[in-house]
Amino acid sequence: MQLSNLPDVATQVLNNENSDNLTKDMLAGALPDKRFRKHLTDDVVAIINAEPESELRRVFRDNTLSFANVLSGGRFSLTAYVNAVKFVSLKLLGDTTSTAYSKVFPDRYQGLVDKGTSTSQIASFAQNYANSQLITKIFEQTMVPTHILNAHVYQEAINVQADLMHTAKSEMVRQKAAETLIANLAAPAISKVELEVNYNNDVVEDLRATTKALAQQQLKMIMNGQSSAKEVAHSEIIAAKIETAPIDIEPDDEQKSA
Repeated sequence: MQLSNLPDVATQVLNNENSDNLTKDMLAGALPDKRFRKHLTDDVVAIINAEPESELRRVFRDNTLSFANVLSGGRFSLTAYVNAVKFVSLKLLGDTTSTAYSKVFPDRYQGLVDKGTSTSQIASFAQNYANSQLITKIFEQTMVPTHILNAHVYQEAINVQADLMHTAKSEMVRQKAAETLIANLAAPAISKVELEVNYNNDVVEDLRATTKALAQQQLKMIMNGQSSAKEVAHSEIIAAKIETAPIDIEPDDEQKSA
């Protein structure tokens, strides 16, 4: 067997990692339902790949693949989904609602400007889009930890590695697949940590409720354009301690005589 005829596996992997573009195969693999695949066209992936800035294009691509599960929860088109991901990504990167809207829909935005639409009216249109169901669902996905959000992808990757370990013709590929499985499937190290904690259940429940309310308020502020994700992430939570002073109560006449 001539080794020179074998495909350069390492080069192919490196090329895929260095590419910032979204491919139809990538998006097809992330879609939650096969029925979406018949609507997957070059024009859909071009919405992401048309971004000239490579780092921003990479963010758009990764978020498009990560949040695809929202498609299973409503009747959304792929085009609407990809545009919504771009909008949410720009908002998370610090753009205002109007700025993000103008970047995602430049022709629509320019049409409003050409018609003499006021800045406040354009902002209202942009905010209405920001409050739409699809945008809201994607924002909710951004609050889910990445390892939980992509748990199904992790398992699929494990399955692929296991298949390569058994079926790959290249000995190097089989070895690399086996090493990957060993590294990812190793039993977690057992550690024993003993803590003695005294707490009041009511205090813990109050803290949970307060934290949940704070998270919902921050999400609403981001969606309404009152704050950016960056500002929320760097904001400080100030806890105020309320101290009560003792009150002296004068005894009444009966108590004095007693």
